[in-house]
Amino acid sequence: MKVARVHRKITNCREDFIHKLSRRIVNENQVIVLENLNVKGMMQNHKLAKSIHQVGWGMFCTMLKYKAEMEGKVYLEVDRFFPSSKTCHVCLNQVGSLLLDIRNWTCEKCQTKHDRDINASINLRDEGLRILRLRSVQVFNLSEAEGLTSGTGDKACRPDVSRSKGGRKKSTTALSVGQEAYGIRVGEASRREASP
Repeated sequence: MKVARVHRKITNCREDFIHKLSRRIVNENQVIVLENLNVKGMMQNHKLAKSIHQVGWGMFCTMLKYKAEMEGKVYLEVDRFFPSSKTCHVCLNQVGSLLLDIRNWTCEKCQTKHDRDINASINLRDEGLRILRLRSVQVFNLSEAEGLTSGTGDKACRPDVSRSKGGRKKSTTALSVGQEAYGIRVGEASRREASP
């Protein structure tokens, strides 16, 4: 019973931390971009499984998704094969291979020194904004072709509208390029919060 109580307390602390972190990220950002990680596949790696299970990546992504949808924010997942770690965010040069234990690397073209996780989060943010721009252009062209524009250019680019609890319409696609976006490497976000 004592061991069960200790495990329950650890679980509650972890869930509390993940809830607070996901709520803060959703409140502070218009667009949230995540890597579509194969968490189940990563759990089969016996070297990483315990660490992945302890931080609860899957639960964190689920919380971010439903909280973002409830608030009318944009939640995007970038394909897991997008080379976010291996691409220099300054000159877009891509290295051939980058082993998991290499945490810092220098770009051969522009000589910029990169932290692996920070570089990947910048690349994810940029890719998410690129996807949003493409979607907004496609929706705008489609609505022009069908004659559905309302004459208010910005609103014509907002296809997905959901109702919040208060009944006001909130767009699930914020399309202004100048708005904040948050590219997330899941491990990097939890590690950044845990450090003082």
